[in-house]
Amino acid sequence: MKRILIIFLLFPMLLSMSSCKIFKRPTVEKIHDVKLLKLGVDNTELEITISVNNPNSYQLKLDKLNIELLSKEREKIGAAALQKTVVIPKRKSNALTFKVTLDTRRTAKMVSLSNQSVYFYISGTGHGKALLFGKNFDFEQPYELNLKKHLQELIPRFDAGGENIFKLKRSYVKELGITKAEMAVDFVLLNPYGFTFNLKGFPAEVWLGDTLVGSGNLANQMGFTENIHSKDGSMRFQVDNFKALWSAIKGAVKGDIAYKVKGSVIIDAFGMEIRKPYEYSGSVPVSISDWLLNK
Repeated sequence: MKRILIIFLLFPMLLSMSSCKIFKRPTVEKIHDVKLLKLGVDNTELEITISVNNPNSYQLKLDKLNIELLSKEREKIGAAALQKTVVIPKRKSNALTFKVTLDTRRTAKMVSLSNQSVYFYISGTGHGKALLFGKNFDFEQPYELNLKKHLQELIPRFDAGGENIFKLKRSYVKELGITKAEMAVDFVLLNPYGFTFNLKGFPAEVWLGDTLVGSGNLANQMGFTENIHSKDGSMRFQVDNFKALWSAIKGAVKGDIAYKVKGSVIIDAFGMEIRKPYEYSGSVPVSISDWLLNK
């Protein structure tokens, strides 16, 4: 009877020791993919897909998996956690997807100037269990996310969250002569993302309706850093199609002349030169009396 009692007491211990040897620790096979979902003014959203393998001959319940994104300096920049228990079949792998939110300005500082990529580490801790037993596991892998395409599209778009960041202040005729005129367009350019870049040019044409009347460019280049949130700028246009200009002035005795500017912005950012078409419309106040006084 005593022997039976001893065996009964030792059986759970023996079973536990045996199961610990049989029960293999789940592992993270690889980082499947990291996608940029959103590059917003305040936040940047990533979607991270991780493959977790169950090496056991029975199904595994993954009840915990916390991941962290670390900068090259090992600073935590983002985190996410498994929201519900996942069952992984025997000797199979499951792809698990996490959404991680980062601070945009902080992320912008991490972009490499040589290849427009962000380098970081994806690390995590998890717990899996089968039958009555469980084991913890951890992992860490480096990852490089290429942002070149996104930056090339975003920076010259002059749009942030649906709001135009290229804002006209005023348009006016700076000089008005007999055969030509100089038009000035003052504007404000915002930097909501905290990027460091240089608006080095904006060669453009100015149109009155369907008629090309002149061309121009930035009066001066505009440099931005993460601490410069906005800057005033100006464009200068030489209007030399006097026939079209004169017709427009005659029609603006009591009003403005509507115009459209069509050109390409040229931006130096993150070690690359970006060129992209951009256009805007405005109106300039001018009257026939102005022209007569300056004639």
